[in-house]
Amino acid sequence: MTRLIHTCLALLVLAAPARAVEISLSCGVIGGQYNVCQDSVDRWERRTGHTVRIVPTPQASNDQLVFFRERLARPESGEVIDVVKIDTIWVNFVEQYLVDLSAYSEGAETQHFAALVENASFEGELKALPLWSDVGLFFYRKDLLEKHGTAVPRTWDEMETVARQIQAAERAEGNRIWGYIFDGDAGEGLTCNAMEWLATMGGAQILDAEGRVAVDDPAAMDTLRRVKGWIGDIAPPEVTTLNNESAREMFQDGGAVFMRNWPYVWALAQEDWSKVKGKVGVTTLPGGAAGSGAGTSGGWYLGVSQDSAHPEIAADLVLHMTSKNEQLQRALFSSVNPTRPELYSNPDIRNMSDFFGEIFAALQTAINRPNAELRGSYTFVSDRWSETVNAYLSGEAEDPSTLFAPLQEQLARLERRGW
Repeated sequence: MTRLIHTCLALLVLAAPARAVEISLSCGVIGGQYNVCQDSVDRWERRTGHTVRIVPTPQASNDQLVFFRERLARPESGEVIDVVKIDTIWVNFVEQYLVDLSAYSEGAETQHFAALVENASFEGELKALPLWSDVGLFFYRKDLLEKHGTAVPRTWDEMETVARQIQAAERAEGNRIWGYIFDGDAGEGLTCNAMEWLATMGGAQILDAEGRVAVDDPAAMDTLRRVKGWIGDIAPPEVTTLNNESAREMFQDGGAVFMRNWPYVWALAQEDWSKVKGKVGVTTLPGGAAGSGAGTSGGWYLGVSQDSAHPEIAADLVLHMTSKNEQLQRALFSSVNPTRPELYSNPDIRNMSDFFGEIFAALQTAINRPNAELRGSYTFVSDRWSETVNAYLSGEAEDPSTLFAPLQEQLARLERRGW
C-alpha cells in the first residue's frame, strides 16, 4: 500500500507543472474582446496549471501604441507584460522588444495567411503570430429594408438614397433614427473610413500611385466634400465624435439604418440583450465610380516581451491562443475571424451563418493602410491626416483645401527627409 501511495504521488508530481507561474497578458476591453481573451485563457490554464492575469489596455488604438511602447521599451515604468496583443499596424513599431517566436512555434506560422505572417517577420525572425483578422464591413437593418421594400445598397449612391428614404419614413412614424453612421472621431478608425471612401469614390489614399504624398489630391477633396454633405443630412452632427464602440452602441440601440464597423459587432448584435437581435445584416462596403466596395484590412497579433521572465511559457500561451481549435472556437461563438485559411471552408463555420462568407469576400478586396511605405512615420502621418479629415468634417473650413494644402507641405518636407 505504501509503495502504491508513493507511486501515485510521483505520478501527480509528474502531471503537474514543475512550477506554476503567472503570465500577464494585455487584452483590449472593446466589444467583448476581454471576454474572448478570457475564454481562451481559461482553457489554457486548465491544461497547463499556470495562471494568467489580463491587463486591460487603452480603448483607442493610438493610445495602445503609446502604452506598449512605454511598457516594452521602458519596463521599469511599470510591470512587465509577458504577452502583448498588438494591432496589425503597430507590430513594426515594437518588434525590437519581442522575442523570436520561431524558436517555439515548430512551424505553426505556416498554417496562417502568408501575408499576415510576413507582416510580423523581421530579418528572418517571427516577432508575433496572428490572433484574428479584421476588415471594414457594412451593417444594415434588414428589418427596415424589408419594411420599406428596398434592397441592400451596393453603391454609395444607392446608400444615400435608401438612407434618406428610410430615415424620413421612420421619423414620420415618430422613430428618431439616422440613415448612416461611422467612426468619425479623429484617430485610426477615421483613417480607415477615409481610405475606404477614397478607394471607392475617388482620390489618393494619403499616397498616390507612385507612393508620393498627395493628401490635397483634387479628387480626394471632392470625395470629402461629398462625405461632409452626409453630416446633418443622413448622418448625425455628432458622428465626428463617434469611435467604433460608440457607433456600435448607437446602431445597436436602434439609432441608425446603416453603419460601417468591424466584424466584432456581428456577435454583439445577436446577443439576447441587443435591441436589434435578428434584425441586422452585414455585407461588403458599397462601391462607387472609382471602384467596388473595399474595406480596410486590420487584425491583431500576439507577441512575447523580451523582458518576460518565462518566455517559453508565454510563447506556449501565444501558440494556444492562435491555434486552430481556439480560432475555431472564437469563430463559432464570438464571430471572430480566423487567420487560418482552412477554417473558412470549415462546414461548422459555413453552416452557422452567411457571415463568414461575407468576411471572406471582404478580405479578398481589402485595402491596406500605408504603414509599410511610411515605416516609422506612419503614426504621425495617420494622426495628422485623420485630425485634418475630422476638422473638415466638423466644419472648421468650407473648402477642404484650406486645411489639406498646409498638411501637404508639412508631409512633403517629411517625405524629402525620408520616412
